[in-house]
Amino acid sequence: MASTMIIDLPATDSARINRALVDLRETGGSVALGRVLTIAIVTEVGKVEAPIAAANAASYEHPCRVIVLAAGDRDRTAQMDAQIRVGGDAGASEVIVVRLYGELADHGASVLTPLLLPDSPLVAWWPGAAPTVPATDPVGALAQRRITDVDYRIDPLRALAIRADSYRPGDTDLSWTRLTTWRGLLAAALDQPPHAPITSAEVTAAPDSASAELLAGWLALLLGCQVRRYAAGEAGSGLHSVRLERADGTVDLTRGAGGSATLTAPGQPQRELALPRRTLPECIGEELRRQGADELYADVLIDGVALVDHGLSATSGSERTML
Repeated sequence: MASTMIIDLPATDSARINRALVDLRETGGSVALGRVLTIAIVTEVGKVEAPIAAANAASYEHPCRVIVLAAGDRDRTAQMDAQIRVGGDAGASEVIVVRLYGELADHGASVLTPLLLPDSPLVAWWPGAAPTVPATDPVGALAQRRITDVDYRIDPLRALAIRADSYRPGDTDLSWTRLTTWRGLLAAALDQPPHAPITSAEVTAAPDSASAELLAGWLALLLGCQVRRYAAGEAGSGLHSVRLERADGTVDLTRGAGGSATLTAPGQPQRELALPRRTLPECIGEELRRQGADELYADVLIDGVALVDHGLSATSGSERTML
C-alpha cells in the first residue's frame, strides 16, 4: 500500500489549508473531483484516530473529504493547528484534521464552512458527546444528515430519550445502525411458513443497551403485540436474545460467544448463524449510503419505544429482570 502523505500546518487558518489542498491537487497528490460528500467529525483532541479510521474504511465505497474538528484546551491562547492526510491509510478520502484551542474550540462551524466541498452533501458525526439538539448546533445546521452514538454516553438510555425529544429529519444514531443484522434475521424468520401471528415478544439485553430499546420498539411497531424488555448480563454486553411467541410455539434468536447465534422455530431444525457485533466502519458505511431522512428510525425512536413494556414489577427466572 502506498504511504500516507501528511502535511502539517501549525498555527494556520482555513485559507492556508485550502491553498495546501490546491497545491496537492496541482501536483497530483489529491483528486477532489471524485469526492461525493463531506464528513465533519466533531470530537476532542486525543480522540480523533478511531473515527478517522472508520471514515477512511468507509471511503472506499463513498469517496469523501473528512474534516475533523477537534476541540482542545479552551484555556490556551486561540490557535488552529491542521494536518492534511491523503493516500495510504487515508483510503479514498482526503482527511483534514483541525485542532482548535482557546476561544476557537467553540467555533468549529466557522472553520468548517470554507473547507466544505462545493455542491456536495455534508454529514456531521459526533463519535462521543453530542449536542442536545444536533440539528440546531452550528455544525449540525450545515449538515443534511447528523450521526450520533448514545452508546458512548454514561447513561445510554437517558441519551436515547434525549435523541427522541430532539429528533429532526436527518438525525440518526449508531445504536440503530448496529441492529441491521438482527432486524434482517428476524424479518427472514418471520417470512418462513407457517405465518402464524405473533402474540407477544421479549427482548433480553444488557440493562444499558440502547439498541435493545430500539429493537423492542421496532418489534412493537412491526408486530402490533406486547413487547417486553428484559435486562440480563453486565452493562455493555449488548443484545442477548429475542423471543417471539405464537400459537404453535416460540421463535428464539439467541447470540452466543464469538459472534455466533442460534435460531430455533417450531417445526424447523435449529440453525447456526453468524451474528457478530457490527464494526464502526460497517455502521458508518451503511449510514453514508442513505441520503434522506431515516423515517423508520424516527418512527421507532419516537413511537415504538413508547410501546414497550418497561414495568418494574416482574422478574423472570433468576437471571433476567424487567426494566
